[in-house]
Amino acid sequence: MGWLVKMLSVLFVVGLSSAAFAGAAPDGKSLYLGEKYKCYSCHGKNGEGAAGPSFKGVGKKYSQDEMMKRAAHQCPPTGACSPKDIEALVGYLRTL
Repeated sequence: MGWLVKMLSVLFVVGLSSAAFAGAAPDGKSLYLGEKYKCYSCHGKNGEGAAGPSFKGVGKKYSQDEMMKRAAHQCPPTGACSPKDIEALVGYLRTL
């Protein structure tokens, strides 16, 4: 019986972790379209590009780690993103 409780605990924690990551995209979209960073002003409302490059298909082109590294060095030119914001933005960009 003890092993069952442990297994269910692990599955519960893994499920929470997955849910937390899945929840990053809506927060990232809010950040992307929000006034704090104004990502949309250079990259377009739908990530199609404008003054800045397009984000369309970046999730297929780059791994999560690569996107996190790039974002940490380049996000945004208007001011520094917190690691939490970068993770949320990358989560959203991977959906484009």
